[in-house]
Amino acid sequence: MRLLANTIKEVKLGWRSYYFLLVFGLAIAYFLFVTFLLPEDVSTGPDIVFLNAMDDGEMFSETLFESSASNGKTLVAESRTELDRTMNKRFNSIGIVLKGSTSSPVVELVFQGYESPEVRELLRLSILQLTGALGVRDNYEIDYLEAKETEGEKIPFNKSLLPILLMSEAIMMGMILVFAMIFSEKSQQTIKAYGVTPGKIWEYLGAKVIMLTILGVIFTAILTPLVVGTQADYLQVFLIVILGSVLSTSVALIVASFYDNLSQSLVPMLALNLIFGLPMISFFIPGFSPLYLRILPTYPILFALKDALFRGTSSVGFSSMWLILLEGVVAFSIAVKVYKLRVQRG
Repeated sequence: MRLLANTIKEVKLGWRSYYFLLVFGLAIAYFLFVTFLLPEDVSTGPDIVFLNAMDDGEMFSETLFESSASNGKTLVAESRTELDRTMNKRFNSIGIVLKGSTSSPVVELVFQGYESPEVRELLRLSILQLTGALGVRDNYEIDYLEAKETEGEKIPFNKSLLPILLMSEAIMMGMILVFAMIFSEKSQQTIKAYGVTPGKIWEYLGAKVIMLTILGVIFTAILTPLVVGTQADYLQVFLIVILGSVLSTSVALIVASFYDNLSQSLVPMLALNLIFGLPMISFFIPGFSPLYLRILPTYPILFALKDALFRGTSSVGFSSMWLILLEGVVAFSIAVKVYKLRVQRG
């Protein structure tokens, strides 16, 4: 019952401190940012400008026409003059001129001049393969070191940032709020006063963890439906946010116990957020996931969120959350022990 009473007290203090208003405002601000300021597609593939100058007037390979565009646009020119004019207007474009006949096609590549030799050779080889000149057939076998992600509808760039926003605010935001709450209570000697009451330290700290977890769940409940609608697995999303909030808040409680005010803890607080945010590198560069990033607790949290929000898009699923649960229990136990020692010394 004391845990419930302490939680109600923390919720009231959070309400009076405008924490709930802050969470609501951030959720709406992020929704507007994602929806109206971020583009859905940030691909940088070059535009392909085609000119069909074949003798018989036919396109010898529809596959070539469809596959060469990569991530860019495909444009068709009626003449060489139009091709040159179009390429002059589009700095990131490559021209392909089809000559000869259907039985003996000739492909002329028109470059801007800034492309590296590697890029030119890659495009040349890809066209040779598409036309069958390389003699390469699809009888080769592909093996994956990790489970291949399900190929589904491409996730728009703006929506793909939702896992990062949830981890940054719903989970890591609790770290900053913990520091503010602890230092406020230290200045008022609240912890020492609580030490002479029948209440337990774990109840005192547990109420803070629960309150900050509630804030994380509210942030998630507002932002997620606005961005992805009903496609997410909400049960897994909320469970991941809860486990992540418990862990991050407990770690922040441990660090905050060693400082007396916010100015002293500013550098450690920023360093802690920076370290916990490093897995975002692997999120943007999937091929870069060294061991020192994978061992951070926010790594499985981030990619499990991605899998729960966009099903089948990550090899790290909810099953990895058992380790986060264990780490959260250990971190909270250490926090309780640390605060007990500080109360006894006080």
